Order: sequence, then structure tokens, then C-alpha cells
Amino acid sequence: MTEADQDVSRQVRILRQASGLTLVEMASALGISWQQMHKHETGGSRIGAGRFQAIANLFGVPVSAFLDGDVERVASRPDLELLAKPGALEHLQLYAGASDDASRRSILALVTAAAHVCPPSAL
Repeated sequence: MTEADQDVSRQVRILRQASGLTLVEMASALGISWQQMHKHETGGSRIGAGRFQAIANLFGVPVSAFLDGDVERVASRPDLELLAKPGALEHLQLYAGASDDASRRSILALVTAAAHVCPPSAL
């Protein structure tokens, strides 16, 4: 592995930790084992282009943030803290897995309606 590969691995770990995700949760979101995710984060195995893009998508950041060493700034985004909420990642995965835009709009409408019925402050 090159020094650049190791830098990217460190950046991935920083972003995961800053978002509050466990290694197991992130691995599950990417459809890989936690052991493989651990290897990616520790530099034990190189992150392939497809998986690298999936990681960037998971956190809503451009791939360039990892390459520019800009993850520390990105990791301080308050919206990433939302992923640490119980069930947030599962909801996002279901939303992303919807087959079309109409289904995603329906999911969003359902969650929005539920939030108005039972506001977060009441939980």
C-alpha cells in the first residue's frame, strides 16, 4: 500500500468516528463484513474505486474530500451527527433502496407526517 492509500484509510476512519457510526454499522451499510471494513481503515487492504465511492456517498461528501485531506472539516458537519441517531442509518438505507422517485417521496411524506404527530421532543 502506498502512503496515499494509508492517508485515505485514516480519512475514512476519521469520518466514520466523527459521524458516530460503529465499524459494524458502517460495514453493514456498505454490505461488507466488519473485518473487511477494519482492514480498509487500518490500511490492511486497499479501498477499491466502487467501495470508495460508496463510502463517500454514505457520508454525503465528495470523494475529493478524502484525497485532499479535507475530512476533518467535513467531519465537523452537524448533519453527519444525525447518522448517529438510533435507526437513522437503517432509514437512510431503506430510502436509498426505494425503486423510484415516487416511492422515495412517499417514504419522506410518511416520515414527515409521523414527525408532526410525535415530535422528536416528545420521544
